[in-house]
Amino acid sequence: MNNTLTALSGIKVGHATHLDTLTGCTVILFDKQCTVSYKGYGGAVGAFNTEALRVDKTDYGMAGIFISGGSYTGLMSAAEIMECMRQDKVSPQVSGDVTVYNPALTGAIVYDQGMRLAPFDPKYGGEAYRNASRNPVERGNVGAGTGVSVGKFRWLEQGTLTGAMKAGVGCARVDIGGGIIVTALSVVNALGNVILPDGNILAGNRDEVQKFKMYDDVVDFVSGDPSNTTITVVGTNIDLKAKEHYDRLAHLASHGQIRAINPVNTSADGDSIFVFSTAELKDPFNEHIDLFKQVKDDINVQVDIIGNAAARAVQQSIYDACYEAKTVTFTQAYGGIIPSCEDY
Repeated sequence: MNNTLTALSGIKVGHATHLDTLTGCTVILFDKQCTVSYKGYGGAVGAFNTEALRVDKTDYGMAGIFISGGSYTGLMSAAEIMECMRQDKVSPQVSGDVTVYNPALTGAIVYDQGMRLAPFDPKYGGEAYRNASRNPVERGNVGAGTGVSVGKFRWLEQGTLTGAMKAGVGCARVDIGGGIIVTALSVVNALGNVILPDGNILAGNRDEVQKFKMYDDVVDFVSGDPSNTTITVVGTNIDLKAKEHYDRLAHLASHGQIRAINPVNTSADGDSIFVFSTAELKDPFNEHIDLFKQVKDDINVQVDIIGNAAARAVQQSIYDACYEAKTVTFTQAYGGIIPSCEDY
């Protein structure tokens, strides 16, 4: 089973992966314009064209979403992606004497470890676009997940070496029934530790003596590392009809980040959630579940159910990003490596 965003019809995903400089870009493309909502709860958000996604703005739909390494310079990827869209004529055509294409794109960036190695090249956006396919999404050290890591609130060796562990791109899928699909893709670059449901740390801030550091134990000295942010894209195939419902779904989906990362949404994180829908299923709950025919505000209940599923998918995609990651060498890291949970 395809447990990634491309399980939804009309969706393509592509990566630009540069392991030598620990950075890259990931692009999600829609065959047709999709409603997209956005929530940015971190204190250090870096995003592109998200104002248009607010619930009080007109919904013209988006042609795609990108996630890029390179911090603010990664936002330049948008221009490369949009130029590819124009060349392929995948965006709305403007009427007039000259044919003009006007692609609508949104996205966000992470401050990856590649920022300490080389300048980010915006051409990675075009590369990711050209690599897009309907195949199951590659995970781990790929695309925008190439140079990401978790557990950076306290550096080791008197604050000179990062104690981070490797994460990457992760995906997960939840099937509700009635043909409803909820999928999530996360690029995990958290300041905090990734916490399993049983309370154990899957990946996080390493310690010189014990295995992991706990944020609550080191408030006397915190590194203030700015290289953080978890970006998640949630996709579903159910038509929620109104922009306010997609906005609510994005809010509920963010609970998956809260469940999986501690601390989360800090002043040094740009944690964000994008939600989109292919809107293929128009009223699947009322068709398959008689109970919803008896509920006055059934659309709100539907949003709650889908939102809960989205939160689960987001949480699992964050774990997947750690499980699929591979150890990398890094001279500015404790022990000269940023280890995966598999190797630590």
